[in-house]
Amino acid sequence: MGRRLHRGATVAWLVGLALLSWGAPGADAASPIDLGAADPFAVLAGTTVTSAGVSTITGDLGVSPGTAVTGFGPGIGTVSGAIHANDSVAAQAHADLETAYAGAVGRTPDQPAVGALDGLTLGPGVHASGSTLTLAGMLTLDAGGDPNAVFILQAGSTLGTAAGSQVSLTGGAQACNVFWQVGSSATLGASSLLRGSILAHTSITVGAGVTIHGRALARDGAVTMDNDTVSVPPCAAGSLSNTAPAIAPFAATLTGLTRTVHAAVGAWSVFDTRGSGAGYRVTVSATEPTVGGSVAAAGTGAGLTLTPRAATAAAGNAASAGPQPAGVAAQLLGTTATTIAGVAPGGGQGEWLFRADTGTEKSLGIVVPADASAGTFSSTLTFTTAPPVG
Repeated sequence: MGRRLHRGATVAWLVGLALLSWGAPGADAASPIDLGAADPFAVLAGTTVTSAGVSTITGDLGVSPGTAVTGFGPGIGTVSGAIHANDSVAAQAHADLETAYAGAVGRTPDQPAVGALDGLTLGPGVHASGSTLTLAGMLTLDAGGDPNAVFILQAGSTLGTAAGSQVSLTGGAQACNVFWQVGSSATLGASSLLRGSILAHTSITVGAGVTIHGRALARDGAVTMDNDTVSVPPCAAGSLSNTAPAIAPFAATLTGLTRTVHAAVGAWSVFDTRGSGAGYRVTVSATEPTVGGSVAAAGTGAGLTLTPRAATAAAGNAASAGPQPAGVAAQLLGTTATTIAGVAPGGGQGEWLFRADTGTEKSLGIVVPADASAGTFSSTLTFTTAPPVG
């Protein structure tokens, strides 16, 4: 049959749905490095830990098999946790650091090789340089809305950051899920900001006034500081997730005219158990419609629209504002995610329900072009939640 339409032919649409999740990583996504007994340590060295001026450590501080810890005590550097100088706790932490370091080295890169990090925005995964990693400006790590996204940056030899350089996190990224594996030693420039845990084979030198939201863990050598701040990064508890709505199947009679038919959308919900009140937005994307796997056969201008609605609180939900529609008109869906609802920071916590269409109400609109071929039309809708804009 040609692409000319014939009165009385019918076209059935099968609208597939992807699993709803907050940027859930694929099966090959990186998993966090297990630090074992080294996890509570903000600073851990193999030989010595020294600090000039007043450094502030949030977490434990340790050294093993060395014993020297200098620059901490009344009137000088402070440690919120315990200091372990080659005791059994430090020895176990050092052993687990060796295991963690080997595990980090063994991760297979799944992203293009990097060296100079200045001005880059990197997504989750394992990013590798066979030699050095350097940062002279800003590096942005973007989790794409997944708070569990993991970033592993491998340096075959050294890590060097310039004075005033910064590592920024966006898209829900957390410092607890950022790891820097350094083949020899790391040197951080004065007044720089680094996020994530450094696992260095040899030593770590931290310039004056550096802030590390993470850990400085030197397997075989020393950690040297100067008026610095190092804090073990917490991981936010809870998660942001959703359930999937069902889309009712439908059939349309081809008349040789462009027309819009509608299908009902079932109930679905969003769960925000993060406890942060950070807010979020709900987005929907749709693959290009096809007929029998052919985009051309779907016709010129085939597409989908979705009329957004407000959500209502589930029973026992905490009192707050819930997700509100982005607008009253039907939103055109495409391969780029379209925001259909959102909630400002301070609201949306707990479970919020998007009710099913009832009666004649049908939220999904399907544009059937005049030149559509008969057959089974299909498109995949992906509902996601993401951080609020701005």
